[in-house]
Amino acid sequence: MKPQDKNEVLADEIKSVISKGIDLNEDVVHYIDSTFSNPTIEELQTILGDDANCEKDSLMDLLFFPDESMQIQLEETLERYRPENEDRNNILTYLCRDPLQVTFHFEDDRGRLKLQIPEDVIPQFLTRLKISKHLDDKLIESIRNYGDENNVNRFKVKIRNSQFTPTDEKTGFLCSLFDKIGSQSNDIFECLGFVLEFLDEIKKNGDIYQALMAKKKFYFISLQKAKKMDARLEKYNMETLMAQGQRIVLIDRADIHKKMRIIDRISRAVFGKTEFFEQPVSDEKQFEVGSPEDIKSIVKNLS
Repeated sequence: MKPQDKNEVLADEIKSVISKGIDLNEDVVHYIDSTFSNPTIEELQTILGDDANCEKDSLMDLLFFPDESMQIQLEETLERYRPENEDRNNILTYLCRDPLQVTFHFEDDRGRLKLQIPEDVIPQFLTRLKISKHLDDKLIESIRNYGDENNVNRFKVKIRNSQFTPTDEKTGFLCSLFDKIGSQSNDIFECLGFVLEFLDEIKKNGDIYQALMAKKKFYFISLQKAKKMDARLEKYNMETLMAQGQRIVLIDRADIHKKMRIIDRISRAVFGKTEFFEQPVSDEKQFEVGSPEDIKSIVKNLS
């Protein structure tokens, strides 16, 4: 019997995961219920079978967006065979060789929605699995040595799904995070989530510690501006301040304090130090609090 090539093995593994069915999470169910007024299974089947329905494509796209649990099931196979971009078309061929059936499970009493996967949906589904993105071997070793066997694949999937471009400095920083933060830390996912977004913001290679401190300083300045705005709002209402040309920005202080604590946690673990900003910052040194793009620009320029 001729052995399967790796692309066929990968396609079969994807089929196996799909055949187990897909559990619809709260966000997906909320979208379905708010968009289609709590539809029954029969009503959903009608919508998905109606090419003239303008909501069909968005619903189909949402249903066939692979979630983290599905990716975790595939992670070891992807790591073993390490498919590349050029393998994608062959994997697609194997996936589309026979009709694919999938069952979606609702958490409530609506039951199950059974569908045949449209062939034109499969390429995008495969793209979202990010099968050709692979982790550095040293990073995989650090994740395994971290000491949390139950979450090894979950860690790898989160990194696979991240947007940052790997460099030696960034990969080394991630390795140090797993090596030094402490085995099975109760805040590891919180720290990892912050780090993966942070690494996407710093586009240049440079001193990651200084970039972290620049990020923390930006948050500190944001809090100082919030305090000054509160003082103004005690004297003037919002309409008056806006008429004076002042920019009113709402800041989630609890979230900023939390992120500053995460930076301290990461910095102490990886670098053995952190910095504190205790003195009020003068107006001329303050940054305007704005969009995530503003934050990225500041961190990029200071990194």
